[in-house]
Amino acid sequence: MSSISVEDKVKIASSFLLSSPPGEVNDVFNDVRTLVNNDEALQDGIVQTLEQYNTEQHITVCPPEFEYEVIICKHGKVGEDRYLDPRSKKTFKFDHVRLTASDLEDYTSEIPLDSLREAVQTEALNYVDDHYPNGVCTVHATENNEIAIAIVDNKYNPNNFWNGRWLASWIYDTQSGNLKGAAKVNVHYYEDGNVQLNADKNFEAQVTKVDNEVQLAQSLLKQIASFDRGYQNTMNESYNELAENTFKGLRRALPMTRNKMDWNKIMNYKIGNELSQK
Repeated sequence: MSSISVEDKVKIASSFLLSSPPGEVNDVFNDVRTLVNNDEALQDGIVQTLEQYNTEQHITVCPPEFEYEVIICKHGKVGEDRYLDPRSKKTFKFDHVRLTASDLEDYTSEIPLDSLREAVQTEALNYVDDHYPNGVCTVHATENNEIAIAIVDNKYNPNNFWNGRWLASWIYDTQSGNLKGAAKVNVHYYEDGNVQLNADKNFEAQVTKVDNEVQLAQSLLKQIASFDRGYQNTMNESYNELAENTFKGLRRALPMTRNKMDWNKIMNYKIGNELSQK
């Protein structure tokens, strides 16, 4: 059997990187680095992969002199390695490997729909501040007469072996009044095991166009808030169903004690202590 070429190893490594759980891409990179065993080839082959991962996962960065974080997304790319923060009208160079921003410059080009974009930005920032504990939001205007809203909230807790991310992307077409969005949730738990939750849901609605930009922005965020609330309630109901019924069906009826377990009194059992005394 022929050995795997370095190029194929890099392709495999890239697929692993794209599947990295929240906050763990560096850990995955260190693991695949050992497997590839060729730093030069790995560095050359994964830059585009890391760019794809960072933009899809809404990686955030705090550029020099900024007091807030900016989401790295495809709508903000204005050069080969430069991104725009429309809030400050400045661009910066972003290193996709080191996740650092540098070389701050003023953005001199005209931003389309900037008045509406600023109105949506104000409403979106207020919404994120009210509803997301660690939320970050960046609002762009595209050349296709669209307003793009990117939202992300990360919760990293490696000391307790879990990390999580909620991210959402919204596109409002100013010509048709159509609002499309998608939210994705990824949680990784890895203490004495490896369990991941990956969930996503799409949303589409028609938003009545009005001349008042503030009212239009409020209507957009009202739709987003309604979707978020419904999606979260649906997930909570699903998890309750898993805990109350599905997981019970997966467990054997008789544990090691050979006595049936009363699942309604599960909190009263001290299984660990009982087993340790045997």
